[in-house]
Amino acid sequence: MAAASRILIVDDDPSVRDVLGMLFEREGWSVTRAGSGEEALAAVRRQPTEVTFLDLRLGEENGLDLLPRLIELRPEMSVIVLTAVGTIESAVEAMRRGADNFILKPVDPPRLLAIAAKGLESQSLRRKALQLERASRAPSPFLPGASATMREVLHLAEIVAARDTTVLIVGETGTGKGLLARRIHDLSPRRGRPFVELNCAGLQKDLTESELFGHERGAFTGAAERKIGLFEAAHEGTLFLDEIGEMDPAIQAKLLKVLEEKRFRRVGGLAEIEVDVRLVAATHRDLEKDAAADRFRQDLLYRLNVFRIEIAPLRERPEDIPPLAAHLLERHRRPGGEPARISAAAARLLADYRWPGNVRELRNVIERAVILCPDGGAIGPEHLHLLESTGARPRAAAQTTGVPRSTARLRDAERDHLETALRARDGNVQAAARDLGISRGTLYRKARKYGIPIDR
Repeated sequence: MAAASRILIVDDDPSVRDVLGMLFEREGWSVTRAGSGEEALAAVRRQPTEVTFLDLRLGEENGLDLLPRLIELRPEMSVIVLTAVGTIESAVEAMRRGADNFILKPVDPPRLLAIAAKGLESQSLRRKALQLERASRAPSPFLPGASATMREVLHLAEIVAARDTTVLIVGETGTGKGLLARRIHDLSPRRGRPFVELNCAGLQKDLTESELFGHERGAFTGAAERKIGLFEAAHEGTLFLDEIGEMDPAIQAKLLKVLEEKRFRRVGGLAEIEVDVRLVAATHRDLEKDAAADRFRQDLLYRLNVFRIEIAPLRERPEDIPPLAAHLLERHRRPGGEPARISAAAARLLADYRWPGNVRELRNVIERAVILCPDGGAIGPEHLHLLESTGARPRAAAQTTGVPRSTARLRDAERDHLETALRARDGNVQAAARDLGISRGTLYRKARKYGIPIDR
């Protein structure tokens, strides 16, 4: 049983670590030694560990304080307290904090090996129980859709979820790429493990590297303490990199290496850290065109593009608008209030609009309409403040809605929509423009047009 199993020995006495380590290595265990709590935590983060022998006295550190932190990182791991200074009270407290056993030194080797084997059995049972618990959890809901296009997207997501294949999700801003990434994670065997995400847009090179890989204390100005990166945080789970096309080329090279080797170093660090992470990436850019123009690494594109899923913009699948709107109405209904409904005129306006901001814009429009509409009333065209911009006008509003809309009303609606988007993003122009589905330049121009103050 121990041939392929990892054991961690945590003791501040080097001689104890060496003696125990050699004993278990002779029996075929893979042994890791740690002389402090920090080393023990790093070892458990770095690789799966089935059994840990933990001393209660680690210099000035207390093993009882370290014990729950180890179990938090590896809930299925068996921790056995092995100490020379035990008391009944400390034994009870260790078991309360999650230890499987409490043993006083010295212990003869045969008994020690038997205790480790018993711990391995406990670890295996807990691991199976956790897997069953995670498997029983329902996957997160994905925004509904009636179109054949969206049914195909969901079908592809279900197929690839069962594998550890890297997935690249492509689609315009606001189409729901992040929701689909989460759906893939929740349908996968990694559900119940971490789902960690990072938006690569607008991050500086140094900041992106630190976010992904972490850094050691003193690695650069301002690095006052060690920081765990997102790859470590996502160990055994899924890392979702949104807008990966915006990533700095130097970081692209490091990302490719991690994907190939499954290990990395923190910024300013020397030790290599092994990770087991499933990567899902998303972009609104044409990465093939960017790679041809040397704006994106061709080799990284090949590595990401193993399984590609494209989400069509909302304007190309208008049949999805009614179920999406109904879902969003229910989501944003007032607590205890009557659900709002959409009038026929408003429904025609929603169907004819081109939705430059896609599902995200529809969500914002519906949320605002629910706020403006009386409780239990019908949402009409006057409640739908749609952004008037180039290429985003209603396709046949004058013929379909039957509701006259003056230029003044359109301008008021557009100004209110811009201000709402900016407030939602605390004045962040880039984020607000992304939500609206327009460029920053267009947002600046319209802000000047309506006298909306923006800090550059």
